[in-house]
Amino acid sequence: MKPYGLVLAGGGAKGAYQIGAWKAMQEIGVTFNAITGVSIGAINGALIAQGDFDRAVELWNRAEVKDGIHIDVELKEPDNLFSFSNLPQIFREMVKNGGVDVTPARNLIAEYIDEDLVRASGIPLGLVTFQVSSWKPVEIFLDEIEPGLLIDYLMLSARFPGLHAQSPDGERYLDGGVYDNAPIGLLRERGFNRMVVVDISNMKGMGHKTDLSCAEVVYIRPNDPKELGESFEFDTSMNEMRMKMGYLDARKAFGKLCGQAYYFRPREFEKMQTAYGYKACAQLEKLAAQYGVERLEVYSHRKFMSALLAAVNAPEPQEEPHEGLTSSILKVAQPILDRAPEELVRKIRRPAKKETYPLAREALRQFAESRKHLSRSAAK
Repeated sequence: MKPYGLVLAGGGAKGAYQIGAWKAMQEIGVTFNAITGVSIGAINGALIAQGDFDRAVELWNRAEVKDGIHIDVELKEPDNLFSFSNLPQIFREMVKNGGVDVTPARNLIAEYIDEDLVRASGIPLGLVTFQVSSWKPVEIFLDEIEPGLLIDYLMLSARFPGLHAQSPDGERYLDGGVYDNAPIGLLRERGFNRMVVVDISNMKGMGHKTDLSCAEVVYIRPNDPKELGESFEFDTSMNEMRMKMGYLDARKAFGKLCGQAYYFRPREFEKMQTAYGYKACAQLEKLAAQYGVERLEVYSHRKFMSALLAAVNAPEPQEEPHEGLTSSILKVAQPILDRAPEELVRKIRRPAKKETYPLAREALRQFAESRKHLSRSAAK
């Protein structure tokens, strides 16, 4: 297989998704002849250029807020740095120290990324940051960076407002995603037109170049980016989920799996479409999502339909009353609702309209009938 250029978007903690995608691409046999990234995408890009998957996973397993910052006070939500509850402490650090000290994060990254190995890989590595004083982007490749400064530039690319500004030249920088959160153009400027883009954010940046004419692109992105959580929600279980989703989505992008929101082996998905039709299969996935059928799993035709049938036929759970709230989910969200404007509360409390998906329900009826027929045949 011919190599691809790799583009890794920024997205903070959501970057674990890119490591899962890398694992899938390794299995498929995808290789890279250039890498560009922004923010966490630049950091992951260096890990990928280095070529040690296990070491990358080890770093992500240690990626927790408490191990990445130094702050004098205890955070109210220690797993999500920029949560609403933590804003008073963040503001205090900005006033007192010019931002939250991220030296521990820098040291952790330096422990896992060996600049000599990255340079020795021979893979061009490009990144983007944004210089505040000149109000211009800095789009730069590793061969243009002075030896010994790779980690510094990775930190500049990931410099989110509220974090302490550290730079080798004394200038102020912002996260490169402000300018281009998926630096496709930076890769194309070096003549790479065959690429894989792993996108983890809706944000693109004010200078994002979207021209993909005469380019061969494999695009890997979550079905719903909101499932990846918040950018500063560093949590071990969340990271495992993100890696699994990235792995499955990458396999889907390269044709090893099928489906829209769910994942099916190609032959099994073909069986479903033959049996029920394309539109019915699309509705089946939407109905499965509505009933909470586990999504991050590879399904056969029978396994998926059985899981959906069980979910549809399951009795409705009895909800406990809780001060007028109409959902057990809202019960968990009560502290947030208490702080929300009344109009927002009314919108959130309005029950969602459930779609009926008639084609999907007819397909389920056919499946249930076929199971009954098989059971009767086996009993004879």
